[in-house]
Amino acid sequence: MGTTELQSQDFDIEVNLNGKPTTLQVKVEETTDGVAYYECIHSGKSLTQIRKEEDGSWEQIWGDLDQPTINLIGSAISNK
Repeated sequence: MGTTELQSQDFDIEVNLNGKPTTLQVKVEETTDGVAYYECIHSGKSLTQIRKEEDGSWEQIWGDLDQPTINLIGSAISNK
């Protein structure tokens, strides 16, 4: 996928972070080997970058969130 195609896939998700409903902007990016990952942005700042593994699990590639929060964000992305 080219950069223009990926940028057109950007979207928002709603998740509960620390008990508060939160809107995250999700930017779809791509690694040099063509694997998609998702940059999640809150209030203009990057919160995390995650990707979906071949086994269906979600992995954080950048950020400090715990695994349950990563799973919550990943589930919201999958449901988009």
